[in-house]
Amino acid sequence: MTREPPQLGFEPSSTTDPTLVSVRVTDAVSGLAGGTIEMSPIGSDPWQALPTQKDGSRLLARIDDAALPAGAYQLRARAVDQAGNEASTDRRLDGQLVSLALPLRIESRLHVGFQRVRTVRERRNRQSVRRHITVLKPRARVVSGGHARIVGRLLNRDGQGIAGAEVRVMSASVASPEQLAAAIQTDGNGRFRYRAAGSTSRTLRFVYAGSPLVLPADRAIEMSVPARTSLRVNRRRVLNGQAVAFSGRLTTRPAPGGGKLVELQARLTNRWQTFRTTRTDAGGRWTIPYRFKRTRGVQEFRFRARLPREGNYPFARGGSRVVAVRVRGL
Repeated sequence: MTREPPQLGFEPSSTTDPTLVSVRVTDAVSGLAGGTIEMSPIGSDPWQALPTQKDGSRLLARIDDAALPAGAYQLRARAVDQAGNEASTDRRLDGQLVSLALPLRIESRLHVGFQRVRTVRERRNRQSVRRHITVLKPRARVVSGGHARIVGRLLNRDGQGIAGAEVRVMSASVASPEQLAAAIQTDGNGRFRYRAAGSTSRTLRFVYAGSPLVLPADRAIEMSVPARTSLRVNRRRVLNGQAVAFSGRLTTRPAPGGGKLVELQARLTNRWQTFRTTRTDAGGRWTIPYRFKRTRGVQEFRFRARLPREGNYPFARGGSRVVAVRVRGL
């Protein structure tokens, strides 16, 4: 059995796939069995093994430059032949020491937000001129059943748009894990648009997965959809001592498993006060009876239902319209 170790060296980095590391191994007698490629920050002792595979007479590994801190790194490789002989190197085929500066790919940035148009005034030639500008907001409140317009742009590190790139829209709420909602393409200037439905309060994360030459990027924005319920009262005019029944049904469904908390409020001394609470049934329906006991003269009371935010209900704080009840007292 031969004791001649394999010969190995790092090949030049690919200009079209810079994260790929290739080590050429020469062993004319028994052939390459396997090996590992490792990397370490220059000036630091710990070495990190990269997932390495054998491809004919080469060892291949890929550097995840999106997950590693920027800086200077060194590489080394170890190869083992079929006879059990091994050798290692930290040199390229031309004898140069292997060193890399991370990141290897071009940096990218995602600018995303809810589109809002503002009007500003400017002075031009001693005249006041109105101009409309578009601003991007990271948060927006959208009514249930409505839509929000979202715009964005994918840029490289020099601020130039990246054309023809796929941007994935991921959606997550307190009631559902993150899932793919859409996949859109950037135009020739790296811009894209998305129309989001006001279905629930949710986080929308826009993700560019990157390419062999460009680093990935992502940006998250928040859409808040207020909870809504209908509100009815069975009698609009009553005498003191008589009862009414307030009822309603959630229009932002489904209701949580244990029902949704409903707060019935009255307008008293210029502020809203909660005087009854209940929970909806599984279908989102609720009823609250109330008897008037201390009314004097003729008074008109205003009522509303409020829906506080709860952790298992994917909607923001909201409520109902206002209803009025006229009470004739003693």
